[in-house]
Amino acid sequence: MPVQGSLSIERMCQLAPVSRAGFYRSLQEQSGVEEDMEVRSAIQQIVVEHRRRYGYRRVTAELRRRGIV
Repeated sequence: MPVQGSLSIERMCQLAPVSRAGFYRSLQEQSGVEEDMEVRSAIQQIVVEHRRRYGYRRVTAELRRRGIV
């Protein structure tokens, strides 16, 4: 999350002509990117652990076993 110091979100949006909706949308997009990176990392780990012998069905099943939906 961005560091805002003593400025309110409304004031920051005024200073950098951005709508508040746009500000919050960008926060949601950032969290989505971080989640995607975690999933990609888990997929790479599974593939390496199983010496590239797992196809997408087995990788998906392994992700579910690990609690990643």
